[in-house]
Amino acid sequence: MNKTILVNKIEIDKEIIIDLIKQGNYDGAIKLIANRANVKLKTARDIVQMFEEGDIDLFDGKDLFLVDYDEVFNSQAINRGEPEPSSFLEIEKSNRSGSKKGLIIGLSVLVIGFVFLRYVVGFNHIGHHLSELAQVFGKNDGGAAALDADTAARGSSLEPGITRVADVEDFRPVDTNLLAPEFKSAEMAKIKNAQFDKLTPAKKSPTDEDAQLALIYLTNKRLTDVIIQQKLNIKIGQCYENPKKEGNQYCVSCMILLYNREKKDWQEAPDGENFLDNAYDFYLPEGGDTWEAKSLSMHIPYDYPLFKKYEGKD
Repeated sequence: MNKTILVNKIEIDKEIIIDLIKQGNYDGAIKLIANRANVKLKTARDIVQMFEEGDIDLFDGKDLFLVDYDEVFNSQAINRGEPEPSSFLEIEKSNRSGSKKGLIIGLSVLVIGFVFLRYVVGFNHIGHHLSELAQVFGKNDGGAAALDADTAARGSSLEPGITRVADVEDFRPVDTNLLAPEFKSAEMAKIKNAQFDKLTPAKKSPTDEDAQLALIYLTNKRLTDVIIQQKLNIKIGQCYENPKKEGNQYCVSCMILLYNREKKDWQEAPDGENFLDNAYDFYLPEGGDTWEAKSLSMHIPYDYPLFKKYEGKD
């Protein structure tokens, strides 16, 4: 009997799922499978049901998300007295028939769309109509003018169906000691422009436990597995007042690190996929007593003392 299940080529410990089910936390078990294996909640729910019915060990070594997953449903269909596909060829015929229908529908939509653009809108007028839409939805001439000016400055017109998205600013602090010389000067200029001397240290900020709980919810409880299995905890550093409260009672921006309880040292990232940033906004809703977390929204300095505090002692 294997200790893990295979879902979408990802191995997940059976013991974790079983413990969640024993605790009555079915939603937690479903979300854990969905997040870890990147599958839909329905798929994860069906797998949890297999745990409950005691059938999960019958599928050791099989990927429950691929071909073997269909076999699970077929076996359940037999138990309910439902007809089972008689052969692989019948399934293939059904799939090919569905694919042909989808292809025909897709081609029909493309042809209709081409005719509409060619004879109703006119290819040459698409850019003009996009500008008109910007005026309508933006309710100001400035937005449309800016769109046209940006297009002209780049010397190109917007292609049909293509939308240009502005680059999202990355606020995460950087350890400049690790940067190559060709990148360090640019980062130092960025730090100078951030004017860290004008930041105000937070008078009220979350504790390590508050920050850890907030990030557990922000990551849809993926952090729970890291805390338990990898023996890691969240430690929070110096926090700064963030003026973007958005109606909350408090909002602060702080760096965090992962502390390995077993090695007594901080760790760069979780083993496996790194789904954590090194800094977040933490906010306390008006009238609430539980801190919540969201993506960092302003520049803060790299918290060297935080890492110094939790580095391993030789």
